[in-house]
Amino acid sequence: MDIDWGAVIVGFILSIILGAIFGLIIPAVGSIIGLLLAGIVVGYMAGGSAGNGLANGAISGLFGAIILSILLLIFGTLILGLIGFAAATLTSLVLFIAFFGVMIMMAIGGAVGALIKGEA
Repeated sequence: MDIDWGAVIVGFILSIILGAIFGLIIPAVGSIIGLLLAGIVVGYMAGGSAGNGLANGAISGLFGAIILSILLLIFGTLILGLIGFAAATLTSLVLFIAFFGVMIMMAIGGAVGALIKGEA
């Protein structure tokens, strides 16, 4: 299993962009479709087996969760001090748990993308 960091970064950026765009167009399931498409792109870029695409998609989704949690902690603390830090910590924990769903969707998309490329 090879981690293609370029594909992971592209997937992270696409998950934000496509998740937001599709979330506005199709309110109920649009963000899930955007995440799945971002995962497919990651898997296609990474190539290899379905497991390789799955791993790259999962890392891309997890990377997004970590970055969002860190940004919440930094800006929550800067804006509201200790109360902001406490609120951001609780929010980050909830979002981190929710992002496991994002990680799973992007992992499935990554596996599909690698299968589409069909290098294995």
